[in-house]
Amino acid sequence: MNSILAQSRAVFIALFAMWALVACSPQFNWRTVPNADLGYMATFPDKPAQVTRTMDLIGLQVPLTLQAAQVQGMYFAVGTVPLQGNLEGQGIALRDALALAVANNIAAEKPELVSIQWLGKPVQEMSLSGKLPDGSVAFAHARFFEHQGTLYEVLLMGPGQRPAPEVLTSWLGGFSLLGM
Repeated sequence: MNSILAQSRAVFIALFAMWALVACSPQFNWRTVPNADLGYMATFPDKPAQVTRTMDLIGLQVPLTLQAAQVQGMYFAVGTVPLQGNLEGQGIALRDALALAVANNIAAEKPELVSIQWLGKPVQEMSLSGKLPDGSVAFAHARFFEHQGTLYEVLLMGPGQRPAPEVLTSWLGGFSLLGM
């Protein structure tokens, strides 16, 4: 009984903290968007659009579905790749290729992925600095993981050295897997 109370209290504190962070960011219109087809829910700073396109990664034709919103030059995106058919068993190579593609978008060095725990599972995270085509400084912060036969990419990219901590916290804290 005490553990249930403690868990409830922790959930309440987390929700309150998220609300407080969102309240501090009036330029963002945060909204929770469930994506039942792809198995996640994300809190976007504006209404997201979704598109699926085929990319050539590691010599394979890869269907990448992106759900994304752009606010103040920052790009908030969740990408998914189904690891089925000829992509089965290719998760690590595809993750590395996606990380390199993100780095190339901001002319950054080769990305270094760091293992962390997130959502109760091992995740690879990267945080990069680079430059936009106009020469201005840019950042990218992404987390990659596999879950139930899908490779996920949760990405925040934009101008500047790094995102404001409350924006990154709101973005990453608003992502969850459905059914967990």
